[in-house]
Amino acid sequence: MNQASSTKLTLVADAVDQDVEIALFPIPELVAFPGTVIPLHVFEPRYRKMVHDCSSSGRMIGICHTVKEIHAAKPKQTQEEALASNQATYVPQAIFSAGPCEIRDVLDDGRIHATVDMVGRYRMVEEVQTLPYRVVRAERLVDRDATEDYSERTQHITALLIELLGRQGKELAKILTSDDWIDQTSSEFSNRLFQYIRFDASRMQKILELTSVIERLEAIERLLSGEDLEDLVD
Repeated sequence: MNQASSTKLTLVADAVDQDVEIALFPIPELVAFPGTVIPLHVFEPRYRKMVHDCSSSGRMIGICHTVKEIHAAKPKQTQEEALASNQATYVPQAIFSAGPCEIRDVLDDGRIHATVDMVGRYRMVEEVQTLPYRVVRAERLVDRDATEDYSERTQHITALLIELLGRQGKELAKILTSDDWIDQTSSEFSNRLFQYIRFDASRMQKILELTSVIERLEAIERLLSGEDLEDLVD
């Protein structure tokens, strides 16, 4: 096992056993799920510092949808002004996914291309740092039926999605019918699917907050069938 893999496994184990401190990156309209990889283009000074800090320390970064904006960005900024100042500030959603961050490239002007490998889902317990970026103590959320096999339901969702995509979805169909995809657990399927499909952020946040695999699969089915999710969660 290489060093990177060993570090990731340690992070996962620690997250399951106890509360962890996680740096938050609130991004409006972006809901991340465990098992997915989120690419980041980071230009604000506070978040460039956060990415560098977390990449070197091993602290996880949580990518979260937002509740509301509490401070707007300055309008009509030049690129130089945007790179030199922090932008809008948001109230983050309390439930989010998080994982280790890897810096892929640092541009001459300081912008960062990075990825966050989402290893789990968390609920914010309390804020422990506000500046220069927010750090929270969070607890791991685990599905109550995480070990159950719902393969008939996942197969139905796969068939439904392939049918909906038609010819335009040939590449995704190859992924969804590959041995690697078929061999994963129902829990993994219900989260990793969001690497390839997206709904509006409010619906995805509702699905993220569900703590049951079968409920998540049922919600995906309903959305693919054109139904709404108003009665899922408060």
